[in-house]
Amino acid sequence: MNVLFAGVPVLVATAAMLVRVVKRRQDRWAWLALAVAVGANAAGSVTLAGHSGALAFPSGADVMLLVFFPASIVAALLFARARMPRFGPALWLDGAIGVLGGAAIVTDILGAEIQADIGSGWKTAIALAFPMGDVLLLVMVVVALTLRGGRVRAVWLLLAVGVLMRAGADAAHVSAGVGGAVQAWFVPLLGIGSMFALVAAAWSPESPPRPVSFDGWRTLVTPTLLALVVGALLVADHFHRTLDAAVWLSAATLVAVLGRMALTFVENTALHASRELALTDELTGLANRRLFHERLAQELGGDRDTPLAVAMVDLDRFKELNDTLGHHAGDLLLAQLGPRLQDVVGEAGLVARLGGDEFALLLPGAGLAKATELSRRVGIALQTPFEIDGLEVVMDASIGAALCPDDGVDAEALLQRADVAMYQAKEARTGFQAYDPSRDRHSRERLTLMAELRRALERDELVLHYQPKVDLQTGLVAGVEALVRWQHPVHGLRGPGAFLPHAEHTALMRPLTLHVLETALSQLAAWRADGLDLHVAVNLAVQNLLDLRTPGHVADLLERHGLPPQVLTLEVTESLMLHDPQRAGEVLADLKELGCGLALDDFGTGYSSLEHLKRLPVNELKIDKSFVMTMDRDAADRAIVASTSALGRSLGLRVVAEGVESAASGAVLAAIGCDLAQGFHYSPPVPADQLPGLVRAAIDRQVGTASVTRR
Repeated sequence: MNVLFAGVPVLVATAAMLVRVVKRRQDRWAWLALAVAVGANAAGSVTLAGHSGALAFPSGADVMLLVFFPASIVAALLFARARMPRFGPALWLDGAIGVLGGAAIVTDILGAEIQADIGSGWKTAIALAFPMGDVLLLVMVVVALTLRGGRVRAVWLLLAVGVLMRAGADAAHVSAGVGGAVQAWFVPLLGIGSMFALVAAAWSPESPPRPVSFDGWRTLVTPTLLALVVGALLVADHFHRTLDAAVWLSAATLVAVLGRMALTFVENTALHASRELALTDELTGLANRRLFHERLAQELGGDRDTPLAVAMVDLDRFKELNDTLGHHAGDLLLAQLGPRLQDVVGEAGLVARLGGDEFALLLPGAGLAKATELSRRVGIALQTPFEIDGLEVVMDASIGAALCPDDGVDAEALLQRADVAMYQAKEARTGFQAYDPSRDRHSRERLTLMAELRRALERDELVLHYQPKVDLQTGLVAGVEALVRWQHPVHGLRGPGAFLPHAEHTALMRPLTLHVLETALSQLAAWRADGLDLHVAVNLAVQNLLDLRTPGHVADLLERHGLPPQVLTLEVTESLMLHDPQRAGEVLADLKELGCGLALDDFGTGYSSLEHLKRLPVNELKIDKSFVMTMDRDAADRAIVASTSALGRSLGLRVVAEGVESAASGAVLAAIGCDLAQGFHYSPPVPADQLPGLVRAAIDRQVGTASVTRR
């Protein structure tokens, strides 16, 4: 009956474990090791149950039961291996501390009693192996549960319960075996219960292995506790002599703990050095992008009422330095620049290199005045020449600042707006610029506007108005300039100033210009079919000017509408040429070869007008309205217009004056030799359906004037 009671359940448990190994692949080898442990336990239990009295200790059953421990430890190692990238020195030292500490505790508590009952030698070693194995398994359970914190799945809880029950059964078994007594009735129940807890764990629902992180205080809990216990054992030995084996095991445990402490110190030192490297820019020694973002987040997480400034610093002409002297020279300059920036900012803030020649300043407690002053001091610091390979180089920088909470209360907004301000400073060449939302082409409102404008193109909401260009000799309308408007469904008709400046720096500008070209040529074809001999001028955007496909698109549109190239004039400004003069020159040359007219718009307001005028293949020169509008009352403007007109004529160019607002200005322009004029004096831009009336009215006036003259 005892055999059936004790043996059959553990045999069933063994069979269930083996079936689990066959049926499921996850952690198969670990569960196989546990099946071996359960099987050995089953064999030992059946052997014990088959004898009516107590067996002599140790017996074959004891040896079979003892196999449970190494097999279980192997299973634990296999479970751990699937959840950890590697077993490092720290883990092995922790294992040694667990083994030695457990052995010291068991030897100190039970060693003397066991030795007194059965004598020293291998019998004592076997008797102690049971509690030592149980202690070691308990230590492993504590470590596993500690590392997992509160995220413990049912499978690990069941394994822990099985180990605890097995430890209880072993303690009772050893106690009875050593004392020669009969085991208590509950001992087999504990053994059977432990086996079925392990089987229940094996058949728990599968889940993918979750990596265990060996970081933080949890890794030191078990070694610390064991060190305290064995230390107490050594102190106790000073007053009460224990077994030499317990003393030596305690001492060995403390040596292992000292080794663990030394290893932890080395690892922490390496970790600190690694963190320093991870947060420091290698070239300049400054903070890097990661540290800057961490510190900025810390500052923003505090009192939001305290002012804070973020500044972006970007070197001017740094690419020119790299292209001229090489990247090595650029690195040398940046290495010298870092300490200078740090000296300027000092303890007032953090200086970081974000990448390339872009730096960031974090200035806690700084308002606009302090940010402006620091930026001025940065500019002064840059004026001291940098020595690069024997050469003295002076650099300038563009600095943009954003303030918290005025310009934003989160890191992303502040950095983005400081970057916008820096580019504003670079474009205006002012050196420093505080964030100005009215000049932000990257604001949320602009993004909304661009989305609406994209839909406007799809819905054909963009319309053209046309401003007449009058021949100053005949008074007739010789052509028109196409000017885009937005017929907004909510806000009504919107002028180009409301949307073109925002669209100019996006990919939307190219299709918008092609839409204007398509619409203008379609309308021109209709007018010419109606007998109006006109040409049309359309402004080219920089995206189209730099697109080598533009001449082909223009040729296709002209062919589609049956128009000769001579009726189309494409206007470009001097500032557009600065982006990529070579590519822009190629596109203009192809358009010139196609036969289109080319006009240099806003002449006199660019950076190198005469150079462009000599080099570009244009046949029309448009004098900017800023000179024309006041020429009838400003002698200097009148002289500029006259000399520009004379220059254009001497180069064989047609000269067009913009912004004519009075008859007196028109008369002066005719006298100095301008060819065409446009402005409100003649007509504002008008819808396409109103233009034929203006053209025919001018013809009628000319006919009427001729009739009067003949009389």
